[in-house]
Amino acid sequence: MNVGRLEHRYIKSVIYRYMREGATLVFNRIKNEPFVTAISKQIANYAGAQVIVSGYAAFSGKSSYRSHWDTRDVFAVQLLGRKRWIIKRPNFVFPLFMQQTKNMSEAVEPEEVYLDVILEPGDIIYVPRGWWHNPLPLGGETFHLAVGTFAPTGFDYLRWLLNLLPEIPDVRKNFHDFERDKESLRTIAASLGAAVSDRSNFEKFMRAYIGQHRVDSKIALHILGDGSNHQLDLKQIVRLNANLLYRFSEGFVVINGNKINIDDVGFELIEFIHNQGICSVARIQERFSEHGEDLVNKALFQLALNDVIEIVD
Repeated sequence: MNVGRLEHRYIKSVIYRYMREGATLVFNRIKNEPFVTAISKQIANYAGAQVIVSGYAAFSGKSSYRSHWDTRDVFAVQLLGRKRWIIKRPNFVFPLFMQQTKNMSEAVEPEEVYLDVILEPGDIIYVPRGWWHNPLPLGGETFHLAVGTFAPTGFDYLRWLLNLLPEIPDVRKNFHDFERDKESLRTIAASLGAAVSDRSNFEKFMRAYIGQHRVDSKIALHILGDGSNHQLDLKQIVRLNANLLYRFSEGFVVINGNKINIDDVGFELIEFIHNQGICSVARIQERFSEHGEDLVNKALFQLALNDVIEIVD
């Protein structure tokens, strides 16, 4: 109890003992650590997907995990020490979250090695989901980040479409046996196929999916909380608070929970910032100089106020 509130703490002596005996310490879902956040945002922008970051620290040469595949694409960023990565081709392509190696007893690791490489500090390796890998510490301190990317899949889309199935009359019928019900099954299959390939359904799914995305950004009270400020400085660096940028056919984008109706020029502006990763206000002004400095800065300031872009520096 800490002043009336129940809190948890590590038993440090146990952690020390485990680590000294060769254990790997795993940090799951690292957030609010500036250095890690900067790396993860760059990878999220590159991959066009949400990310979750984990860290792996060790001091020995013992294997952390047996060879396995992941159910998401992973970018491994070596920060301290060295680590050996043995990569093998997939024999079960594009596994989903419920199809982990440990849950599939029939999964047999291939013998042929695709890549055997040692990562040094600063190196990054990309491991697509389904590819077998076995990261091996080499003795001495080692620490790497595993940035897992989570993009929408066909499975996510079909799960979302289940909400529409009750609108199909044959779905609501009672079933008895295959021969009596096969006509209803054909109707359901045709209706479901039409629903899957309908663009409006796809965009409704994407709006719901992207609408849940939130990209953490630094608060800029000294700029955006001061009522006397109405524009950004040319030297300031900005970043788009979006991983997946999608322009809907009705002419809007959804960024950090904000629905923004946007014309072609506005989308070019947002797309430019997204493609740059981070860029200065001066660079944006240079690119869109034909639209006037005041208009561009006004647009940027409003985007910053609504947490669509982040003022990085």
